[in-house]
Amino acid sequence: MLNLFGLDYAMTTFLRDIIPHSSFFNYFFSFFSLKGASILVWILVIAIVVILEERKNPGINKRDKKFIFLFSISFLFTFLLADIVLKNIFLRPRPIQLTRLIQPIFTCPADFSFPSAHAATAFAAATVLTFFNKKHRWFYYTIAVLISYSRIYLGCHYFFDVVAGALLGYLISILITKLFPNP
Repeated sequence: MLNLFGLDYAMTTFLRDIIPHSSFFNYFFSFFSLKGASILVWILVIAIVVILEERKNPGINKRDKKFIFLFSISFLFTFLLADIVLKNIFLRPRPIQLTRLIQPIFTCPADFSFPSAHAATAFAAATVLTFFNKKHRWFYYTIAVLISYSRIYLGCHYFFDVVAGALLGYLISILITKLFPNP
């Protein structure tokens, strides 16, 4: 188990330092973390996609309503499971020593670290969006990776926190889309 924590810390340190910490990158990755409100990034992404799709196919249809329902259920369930249930079971402290690098512009939450709710909801959102619009999947998953990586860069999570969160969000969204298949 000690080797696992050592690997986690080594990967966290490597990924945190692979991109130099500068004002530009601090603000760039802070945008993707949005002080705990990453849902705003996804609302922006959805708005862009809906506006672009609306130009091609005017009028809301049954599929659009189902998309909003599945996105909301997946995002909410993933958030509640990761942030409320699992963090309070595992009680893993955040990597506080890493947050000193960017303290002036970003403060990590005071709750627990495992799993990353940002990564979980990001991958839940990307998976549901991909379910309805496969041609933009690289865009959705790139946003999810940026949100997830931002948590390591900003010193709020360890590598395994982010990996577990991403896997959790992905699996929950796959399950939800299987329970409510396309019309």
